[in-house]
Amino acid sequence: MRMWGIDPSLLCQKHLIGEHGEIHKHRHNFIKKHKITNRITPIVQIEPENMQKRHDELVLEMLKRGYKHNSPYEQPDLSYLKAEERYAQIDINISIADLTNRCVECAQKMIKNDNFISVNNNTIRPNNIYI
Repeated sequence: MRMWGIDPSLLCQKHLIGEHGEIHKHRHNFIKKHKITNRITPIVQIEPENMQKRHDELVLEMLKRGYKHNSPYEQPDLSYLKAEERYAQIDINISIADLTNRCVECAQKMIKNDNFISVNNNTIRPNNIYI
């Protein structure tokens, strides 16, 4: 399960719908209080505290594209997690590099976005894009 953390409008259909579904699937792990160490070490792949926010961002993009959405998300209790797990932050540069190398369609969306992505007031150009 992975949260990409980039602007949902830059995700292809597969990655948009996939990330949305994975957020719902991972909720079960929080409810059952499963360990998430492998999701935050060595590379942070999820942001537990931001699952609800990310879900809602993905849903807005899904609706904008005309997709239906019938699966509300309710943030589970995360108090059992250590602070470094609960408040872990994705490295957006890793997500961009990984996604652009995995998916030609996402890479093309990023290129159409003037070749640049704004992240936390920094401008990032995806690297190693082969189309």
